[in-house]
Amino acid sequence: MKRFESAPAENLLGRTLIIVNPAAQSGAAAEIGERLQRFLRLYLHGPASFDLALTAYPRHATALARGATGYDTVLAVGGDGIIHEVANGLMGIRTLARPALGIVPVGSGNDYARTLGMPEVSRDADMARLLTCVRTPLDIGRLELTRADGSVALEHFVQTFSVGMDAEIALGTYEVRRATGLKGDALYLLSGARALTRAYRDFPLMASIDAAPSERMRAVTFAIQIGPTYGSGFKICPNADPTDGMLDICYVSGPLARAHALPLLLSAKVGQHVHDAHAHLLRARSVTLTLEGDEPYPAQADGERIEAVRVAAGILPGALTVLVPKKER
Repeated sequence: MKRFESAPAENLLGRTLIIVNPAAQSGAAAEIGERLQRFLRLYLHGPASFDLALTAYPRHATALARGATGYDTVLAVGGDGIIHEVANGLMGIRTLARPALGIVPVGSGNDYARTLGMPEVSRDADMARLLTCVRTPLDIGRLELTRADGSVALEHFVQTFSVGMDAEIALGTYEVRRATGLKGDALYLLSGARALTRAYRDFPLMASIDAAPSERMRAVTFAIQIGPTYGSGFKICPNADPTDGMLDICYVSGPLARAHALPLLLSAKVGQHVHDAHAHLLRARSVTLTLEGDEPYPAQADGERIEAVRVAAGILPGALTVLVPKKER
């Protein structure tokens, strides 16, 4: 991945809204959000500059971020889910008035934080990393979703969109986490083992890449990436770069025996799946998927459930300003 480059700002954060998912990490995020507010007020001597808002229901973070006109920065405290919601809210603000996105990772997967090089926050010293960041324009994905009833909705994603078994695994982590308290690799691997044991299958769909004629395939998974990983560090598209203005695509086409599927899943942790004959990697600016199954397909964007029968994905180069840690020379 190329080195992020941008000019550091003297007043990096400015007027800041801190949006916290209080349920993240079994409630730890709420405490971290309050500590972050105190830390920034003390360190930057701006008692009126840092406002704190806790989410109370799904998509609340999107509404809060969409209303953040007048702020210079919005900090998302939690996992990839709240980052996804906040980014969607910010994209509802016109470009010239749009605050920068900063992240304070306190989640189970933290894949966007991994892409940015932002370590998980557990103590006050970790919070100081925000003050070494630079404002950097990064790419964001755009999804036009056609529902089964014909309605159309717009969604954005910062790291990943996928359809198929991997989406089933990602969405299954919510149930596994509640039952076991696991996080990180163990959480996703257990969810993957359960999904492959219960309901291994492939998903017939039509795919058009960069407006080329559609091709029919039986996709075990079809992933579209801005950053290289999802599922707590699985290197699905190892060379994906959120500054290159391109979508990175990895799809695994069937038929694929169940006995082959689990080793292939495990090999993706270190990016070795790219050498499998069933895995295909390519890059594009647009992808259109038409899902042909009778039942709703598992689909996710940054770990959040997506419902659609047709998905038109595109890239908005450099459309979101993000606080990225300055790289050590």
